[in-house]
Amino acid sequence: MDISKYLSPESCTIELSGKTKEEIIRSLAGLIAKSPNAAGTSLESIENGLLEREEMGSTGFGKGIAIPHCKVAGMKNFALALGVSARGISFDAMDNRSVHIFCAIVGPPEDPEMHLRLLAAASRVLGIGNSRYEMLSSSTSYALREAFLYHAAPATTLDSCKDRNFNKLILIIVQEDDVYNDIIELFLEMGLPGAITHEGNLMSQILYGAPVFAGFLDVLGSSQPEPRTILALVPADTLDEMIASIEEITGDLDNHRGACIIVLSPDIVRGSLETI
Repeated sequence: MDISKYLSPESCTIELSGKTKEEIIRSLAGLIAKSPNAAGTSLESIENGLLEREEMGSTGFGKGIAIPHCKVAGMKNFALALGVSARGISFDAMDNRSVHIFCAIVGPPEDPEMHLRLLAAASRVLGIGNSRYEMLSSSTSYALREAFLYHAAPATTLDSCKDRNFNKLILIIVQEDDVYNDIIELFLEMGLPGAITHEGNLMSQILYGAPVFAGFLDVLGSSQPEPRTILALVPADTLDEMIASIEEITGDLDNHRGACIIVLSPDIVRGSLETI
């Protein structure tokens, strides 16, 4: 997925105007309306769509970010807007913090899958600390857009994966909740079909009922989160870039505990992991 074609330079600003949630929404709607992808769609319908979605629940996800989004009848394509408010806005965010970075997403109702992929992409990029720092430090709207696109770039590798042969099985074992959630968002953004997850148990939890091992449980990490395994069939020629994308989230896996990637070559694959 090349997200740059949805985020036009005209739809980015480092001086997002507005002192209230409603004013910010209207400013974002104005940026969306400037996008070539929103041609023929009225500003009023974009504003109303974003405001109505916000009434259903705040799109402030914490960490100083918000991703207002909606579907607007008559739109032919998706359009994104990116804005920074230096002063910060009270946006009823999940962590009650003021929001400084906004990414709005508006598109046609007929393509919910792409809507989800764009939401996942925005959530993943804005969830990266370095990405937020670079965007908040941007001196121009152009630099703001480039910072966003730079961190979105690693997740474009599987855009045409449905037309390729899936000949590798990748297993990702993850212990930290935040890392797990970010990787799931990454896979959704990539449009990777059929990724599944499995919850496991730490060795210490299995040994918990055996008195002879009781004195060693703290050493084994009995209080650590339960590990989860993500499995997916992927094209072999995407593996290097996929692993690089995952390490954007985890850091260098050779120096990171609590996460591991294993790649296998299955002898036979029949059927599909895609959901019915």
